[in-house]
Amino acid sequence: MRALPIVGLMALCGAFVLGWAQSPSPEAPSAMDVEALKRRIEELEAQNRAILRRLEELEAQLKREREAPRATTAAASPPSREPESVRWRDLVSGESRLRFYGFLRLDLVADDSRPDNPQSIFFILSEDPRVGRPNARMFTLYPRLTRFGIAYTGPAVEALGAARLSGQLEVDFQNGGRESRPIIRIRHANLKVTRGNFWLLGGQTWDVISPLFPTVNGDTLMWNAGNIGDRRPQLIAAYEPAGEHERFSIAGGIGLTGAVDALDLDGNGFRDGEESARPNVQVRLGYARTSWVKGQWASFGVWGHRGWLRTTRSVAGRTSWGSQSLGFDGVLPLHERVLIRGEAWIGRNLSDMRGGIGQGVNTMTGAAIRSRGGWVEMSVRVHPHFTIHPGFSTDDPRDEDIPEGGRTRNRAWWIAHRFPMGGGFLIGAEYLHWITDYKGLRRGTDNRFNLFLQYSF
Repeated sequence: MRALPIVGLMALCGAFVLGWAQSPSPEAPSAMDVEALKRRIEELEAQNRAILRRLEELEAQLKREREAPRATTAAASPPSREPESVRWRDLVSGESRLRFYGFLRLDLVADDSRPDNPQSIFFILSEDPRVGRPNARMFTLYPRLTRFGIAYTGPAVEALGAARLSGQLEVDFQNGGRESRPIIRIRHANLKVTRGNFWLLGGQTWDVISPLFPTVNGDTLMWNAGNIGDRRPQLIAAYEPAGEHERFSIAGGIGLTGAVDALDLDGNGFRDGEESARPNVQVRLGYARTSWVKGQWASFGVWGHRGWLRTTRSVAGRTSWGSQSLGFDGVLPLHERVLIRGEAWIGRNLSDMRGGIGQGVNTMTGAAIRSRGGWVEMSVRVHPHFTIHPGFSTDDPRDEDIPEGGRTRNRAWWIAHRFPMGGGFLIGAEYLHWITDYKGLRRGTDNRFNLFLQYSF
């Protein structure tokens, strides 16, 4: 391409000379003709130089474009020796992804009366001088609620109709052991298969029933004091179609009875739920729709469970018992800054479901202990860095089902404060006024203060 202008120039010059040589005029070219020819030659040379510069620019541009894809690929897939360019929270291999999450947390707790456990509280001990000491103050400090989790997202499984795989492993340290050497506790360990609106989950996770929980009491979540439902090994199936303004949920599962209370009434070394040779059965029907508060959903759910227990030896003339519950949950936005949530329930033999104040069967009479309860809480966002959560909960077993010295009512009202400071840092402060009544003994009353610092990642 570079030779074309030069060849053209030579041809033009040759034609001019040939024409001049063949001209019939015998006269020599004038000085003006020579000057015009020189100017023409200079113009052609200038054009040739411009064309050469343009060709060099085009070649340089093509070279840059050929090298750009290699540079982009190298930037997207940095070598392992440069960890600063890799997001530590995510590990990716093909279509599989592992995401790490959790938080570091420190709790400081003060009580003016003695709870059953200063860290994992369920009720307040009686302040009757015959069995305890009134106004026995307590203080504890612990990092046991520090949490670490791994969320797994996997590839589509063609043999299951392109269903997607996912899973979760989550642990904390509230499982006993000395305070400086706490033992790891599994919170969640499950695998989930999702296809369209249907999903199937197997492993340890939350109960199907009672899906909500209060803001306060971050470890025991007001269990045995109005909130029921815990974590246990389960197999759950659900169908949850969702539209732009409505959502439905139909969920059911089977779970291990005795996973929470490990009840062994006859003391033969085998859990009574497993001796029944049946799992418990849980069901929930839920409905949600967009509310009058923009961007927030109102929801309602009805749920229940059925479980079985059996002993080898007779206990108060019986060897088998049932466990049942029926309840509902609701979430209602009142304002863009105000939300109210709660649950209510009735049932019997609920110790494994965190009801009846931890009392399932009266071993003196053989009766399954009936109970009722629930909780309600309001959440108010006062400021982007400050929310307040007042609430109340109660668990009220039937007095006639409770043996002498047993717990007849457990209730608390509270006010919780959350101060999200940004960057994953959260400060929490809680006050609970907690009362537990006893049959034949003086009640226990506690004023509980909890301050915690938490950094989430």
